Amino acid sequence: MAASRVGDARQFGGQAPEVEERLALLAEASRVLADASLEPPAVMDRLCALVVPLLGAACTLRLLSEDGLWLRTVASAASTPEARLLFQTLSPTALRADEGPSAEVLRTGEALRVLDADPQELRSMVPPQQQGLLDHFPFTRLMLLPLRARGHSLGTLTVWRDTAAPPLESGEQLLLQELADRAALALDVARAYAAEKKARQAAEVAAGRLSRLQKVTAELSQVLTAERVAEVIVDQGLRAVGARRGALWVVEGQHARMLRCSGYDDSLGFIDTFGLMTLDGTGPMTAAILEARPIWVESLEAMAERYPEEATRRAGVMRTPSPSVAALPLMAEGRALGVLLFAFPEQRDFDSDEQAFLELLAHHAGQAVGRARLLEQEQAARAELAEANKRLAAIIQASPASILLVDMEGRVRMWNPAAERMFGWKAEEVLGEVLPVVPDGKHAEFRRNLEKAARGESLGGAVMQRQRKDGSFIQVALWTALVHPAGGSEQVLSMAVDVTERQRSEAAQHFLAEAGGVLATSLDQEETLERVAHLAVPTYAQSCGVFLADDSGEARCVAAAHEGEGSLDALPAPGAVVVARVVASGVPELRTGVGFGAPGSARPPPGRPGCGAWMCVPLQVRGQTLGALTFVTSKRDYDAQDLGLAQELARRSALAIDNARLYREARQAIRLREEFLSIASHELKTPISALQLQVQSLAALARAPAGVPAERLGRALEVVDRQVKRQTQLIHDLLDVSRISAGRLELSPEPLDLEMLVREVVERFEPELERTSTRLELVLAPDVHGRWDKLRLDQVLTNLVSNAVKYGRGNPVCVVLEAHPGGVRVEVKDGGIGIAEEHLPRLFHRFERAVSERNYGGFGLGLWITRQIVEAMGGNITVHSVLGVGSTFTVELPRPA
Repeated sequence: MAASRVGDARQFGGQAPEVEERLALLAEASRVLADASLEPPAVMDRLCALVVPLLGAACTLRLLSEDGLWLRTVASAASTPEARLLFQTLSPTALRADEGPSAEVLRTGEALRVLDADPQELRSMVPPQQQGLLDHFPFTRLMLLPLRARGHSLGTLTVWRDTAAPPLESGEQLLLQELADRAALALDVARAYAAEKKARQAAEVAAGRLSRLQKVTAELSQVLTAERVAEVIVDQGLRAVGARRGALWVVEGQHARMLRCSGYDDSLGFIDTFGLMTLDGTGPMTAAILEARPIWVESLEAMAERYPEEATRRAGVMRTPSPSVAALPLMAEGRALGVLLFAFPEQRDFDSDEQAFLELLAHHAGQAVGRARLLEQEQAARAELAEANKRLAAIIQASPASILLVDMEGRVRMWNPAAERMFGWKAEEVLGEVLPVVPDGKHAEFRRNLEKAARGESLGGAVMQRQRKDGSFIQVALWTALVHPAGGSEQVLSMAVDVTERQRSEAAQHFLAEAGGVLATSLDQEETLERVAHLAVPTYAQSCGVFLADDSGEARCVAAAHEGEGSLDALPAPGAVVVARVVASGVPELRTGVGFGAPGSARPPPGRPGCGAWMCVPLQVRGQTLGALTFVTSKRDYDAQDLGLAQELARRSALAIDNARLYREARQAIRLREEFLSIASHELKTPISALQLQVQSLAALARAPAGVPAERLGRALEVVDRQVKRQTQLIHDLLDVSRISAGRLELSPEPLDLEMLVREVVERFEPELERTSTRLELVLAPDVHGRWDKLRLDQVLTNLVSNAVKYGRGNPVCVVLEAHPGGVRVEVKDGGIGIAEEHLPRLFHRFERAVSERNYGGFGLGLWITRQIVEAMGGNITVHSVLGVGSTFTVELPRPA
């Protein structure tokens, strides 16, 4: 390609013909460019219209890009439509500004003329698929001119001529450069105007945004909750930024919860899908929170490419997805509290001003959310503190332990209801006063404890004596701690628990344990009674008496103990009436503040007025009342706890007394058993011995030549018969004992004439009566009928008549049978040896005898068996006897129909 500079044309003598025409063209160009709108495209099109077809067959105008790397085609023109189409097809849209002839023109600012274009060079400038069109390309000559304005090249103007046209003359070249410079100047003015217009529009937009931002921030300054912040930001933010849709989420743990959304066609569906988002998601909202930076999505394609899952979810809940999205983190104190989303109805590039405005709006929203959260936390903390204070006050008021505050001077600053109940003083009586519960003599100790508390040495359950308002003393377990009230001086918190009753209970348990050990050391009844009497003296009583009931039910004092040298009568002890009542009812009695003149109290000894308290508790064991214990004191009043202790001591004492009695009875039973075995062996041996003697005697007589005399044989057989009967009776008695002890005494009632039975029994005793010369009298009521066991009743009558004959010493025996409306009475009287009064209570007991076994045989079972049979029939048997005068046994029997 042959090229030359414009200056070369001048050197070869080129001149500018038609000066008037050039001046007219420049004038027209000035007018046209001045009249054109100040938009750059209009300037470019006017310039191309001036060049074609007057100065060239075609032209192309290219402008530098902002970065100066490219020349972009902005306008072109051709003389014919066919040439215009071909020219536009082959002209590239952009050329490198640093390559080819354009680079030199831009660098030097001078025009470059090409007389003949190189086909190969043209082919390098055309895409391969379009290189075939070069065969029809008519333009081979061109001139490349710079667009100069204020010392800078704004672009290039390329003017083409075909081969047949004459080359450009130097005047034409100068004219083209002038036109290019004037177009560049017009373009520069248009650009300046466009920049000023854009700046003015940007200022208007900024002013509008600032106004809207001020309105939003003004409302945000008044909201107090995160929900209200979301409402203001979303609803007003949409209008402020020109968005179609908006939503706001706040971070809660590992999720983000939606507070507000607006502008969505299906709000419920959007809330269901995006209302609660996990922070491990892949959408722009979670990315903005996790990365703590704004996320800008300019188009639907960008959304699908960067966040495919989010795009799919959005398509499912929105009929018309928003092309552009801005996700802005709500930052406060360096961390993301949530995210603000704005979705725009058109695809847009977020310029720096818009990004700054959106970020500023999000910043104010984040600060408002942070303030709302702080306010909510503060309100929650205040509510929790108030609730804690209420709970603490309720605990202090309801506490069963006394809670109080004292200052370092010992003055009371707090006094709860438990302290009122424990010590007796009301709060208004002690607040501001020195603690009144400290007894005299304990104030120095109290001061030392305050000093220890001030040094941080706390008491931990120390037991101390304290005084009540009524003057009584109690034992308390005390805990202390040093406290520092807000804005006040140090104080000591004290918590006290009344342990008086606990100590009494522990002492009572210790006392009962020791008493159990003492009572278990002996089984002797007399020694046990003495130990029982001394157990409570002097710990719980000044005097203690032990009363036991005899067989008649009368209680008598069997042991007593007292403090000092006095006696049981030195105090107003319960009288015999009280003791008898307690023994009969089994119900304990307690009296306090009693004197000797009180009902139920014993009479005072001379000169001993006395006044005190006493208790009387029954001695009960195995459902039986053995007697009673009495406790007397003049040192204090007894109360329910003392009564409970006395009852427990009485229970243990009754058990010990019962054990001693059972031990004594067991020993007595063993003794009786030994006596019974001795007597039984003697009694069973006696008839056998007699039988042996008679048999031996008869055997000797049988060997005599004269044989056995009839009289002698008769007497021997009589003796044998009597001894056999005696042996049989002894064996029957033993069998009856076995049956009765095993509970197998069975009765077989039948219709019976009692008069006839009495006569039958008496008739069997006629030989014995004749042998002992005893006269028997019968006084029998006629026709005494009833239903009784004949054999057992026969046994009863036989025993009574046998005893009357045995112990009657030959004196008359009288048997009386009487009938009365309730039953029958049988009396057997003898005038024999009689029974001593002390033996009467045990006469009907097993193995008991009122006479010596050496003088009178028998097991001592007859009367016991008789009583068991009579009582089994529903009757009773009694005895009246005078020693040396005789005895009367009376049997009372009911008469069944």
